Amino acid sequence: MFKNFSKIKYNRGLTIIELLVVVSIFVIITGISIFNYSNFNSSISTQNLADDIALTVRRAQGYAIGVRGIMQGFDNRYGVHFTINSDAQLPYNNGSNKSMIFFADIGDDLSHKYIYNYNENTGQCGLPVEGDECLEVLNIKSGDEIKNIYQYTNGSNLYQMSKEESLDIVFARPNPEPFFSDNYGELALSSVIIEVSKQDEPDAESRFITIHKNGQISVSNKRDGGN
Repeated sequence: MFKNFSKIKYNRGLTIIELLVVVSIFVIITGISIFNYSNFNSSISTQNLADDIALTVRRAQGYAIGVRGIMQGFDNRYGVHFTINSDAQLPYNNGSNKSMIFFADIGDDLSHKYIYNYNENTGQCGLPVEGDECLEVLNIKSGDEIKNIYQYTNGSNLYQMSKEESLDIVFARPNPEPFFSDNYGELALSSVIIEVSKQDEPDAESRFITIHKNGQISVSNKRDGGN
């Protein structure tokens, strides 16, 4: 008995062209996913820094209102010191675009009140005394930085601080309203805005922390004009 081989059916597999199409689609989808994840991760990192700054300012506000005491008594003011200076030679307790200083504002000398005072020769932090007020250096460990600091007067007049300048946000009991100061003394401002973004990436998305004169603190993905 003879078999009819002409009727045998063969199962067909993938051709080279079909395989290349499938692999190409997979590579494209994977590339898009990785790119979007990188952007998402970068955005989360910047948002986390903005939230940390807002919480640190709120912490100073809470310490002052809550009458948190240190060695010098229970009537101290508390604040946060900011600068966008990126000089790597800055003293540890000076702050930079990659750190901020949480400090106790000690003493009532008008030339030093509401201003962060430190001794650049000691690098001391943790045991604040008059003239050397650092409580804690908060370093930014992510790839983000404090990019810009803006001052608003009367809600609309904008001044962008230079890297040689600094901003101190200080709270004193019993009021929740902040005092704003620069290198030279107290400032009459309606609000300040701190911009954070990815370091060395000019087109990276920014976050903006707004501290209003009435004590309100907010975080946004756009600069709100200081109102």
